[in-house]
Amino acid sequence: MLVHTNRAARAAIPGVSPGADADAGVPLPVVESGRRLRMTQPDGTPFAEHDLPLLVALRGQRVDGVEAHVTNADGHHQVVMMHARPLRGRDGRIMGAVASSYTITALRQREAELTAFAGIVAHDLRSPLTAIGGFTEFVRDSLADGGPGHEHREERAVLDRTLATTARMRRLIDDLLGYAAARDAVLDARDLDLRAVVDDVVTERLAAQAVDPTSPPAQIFVGAMPSVHADPALLRQLLDNLIGNALKYTPPGQPARVDVCATPHGAGWVRVDVADRGIGIPEGEHDAIFTGFHRAHRTADYAGTGLGLAICQRVVERHGGTIAANDNPGGGARLSFTLPTAQSTRFHARSRMSSDQPFG
Repeated sequence: MLVHTNRAARAAIPGVSPGADADAGVPLPVVESGRRLRMTQPDGTPFAEHDLPLLVALRGQRVDGVEAHVTNADGHHQVVMMHARPLRGRDGRIMGAVASSYTITALRQREAELTAFAGIVAHDLRSPLTAIGGFTEFVRDSLADGGPGHEHREERAVLDRTLATTARMRRLIDDLLGYAAARDAVLDARDLDLRAVVDDVVTERLAAQAVDPTSPPAQIFVGAMPSVHADPALLRQLLDNLIGNALKYTPPGQPARVDVCATPHGAGWVRVDVADRGIGIPEGEHDAIFTGFHRAHRTADYAGTGLGLAICQRVVERHGGTIAANDNPGGGARLSFTLPTAQSTRFHARSRMSSDQPFG
């Protein structure tokens, strides 16, 4: 039951009691308060009653930064950020819970405008960029077909730099579109075989790497995986970014070693770890790397836009999970994220991709 509420809560929830000792109104059940607020997830999915922050806190768990869309009694729509904590007596028993929220409606509106603008610009830039790349390749190939002489060596070098620049711009455009989609695309969550998605990403990454004969063969271990409840396209994008980073940020000439494992993480959740033996994360930048366009100083010599991990964070948070970066005990980095598991799921038997043992 809601027994104490402030003025904002009383204005938002019709029929709620001002407090347990008030003359007017009666305490309102927590579930009923959620119904009256018509709370939904950012993608429009109604909040399940057991996921209401107060009820989660009453079960002894902390709730931090849960975003919800609510419709107040007067029909006014808001986007709020919610937090909740269990209240315990001296003996440690849960005596109640407290919840707080604040509006981020204006912030989300500005973000949506910027995201829409970025998506439009990125989309409109694709066509002329493709044309520039195509014409540049045509001219370069024409010069190369002119014979064995070196009279066009400088011109070809300039065209090679032009093609490299267009490739970087294309990556930026693709990442901008991915960044927009990670937040605004409709979430089509369904039960998926996580192992199958990981295997598909690994197979494609290894095939792309094999094209370069100078690149040492990567070693990738994939552990047991459960089924998860996630959006197929966003899940693949998440895994492709993390596994791609683990392969990319490896010292030159050294074979990449990547370990992808999953472990249960409380009821209904799984934690996935992508660990590598690469260049690692600079001290003090473990949180900053999830900021858009942030490039750690160790990555200056590697191609990238600084949006990959920001996209990963958006994807994970849209599924209700969390993502974090830590140092890998064996050297390198370990990126961990949580996802909801499919109902009645169990872990599949452990098997091997390209190394015999996880390296941790």
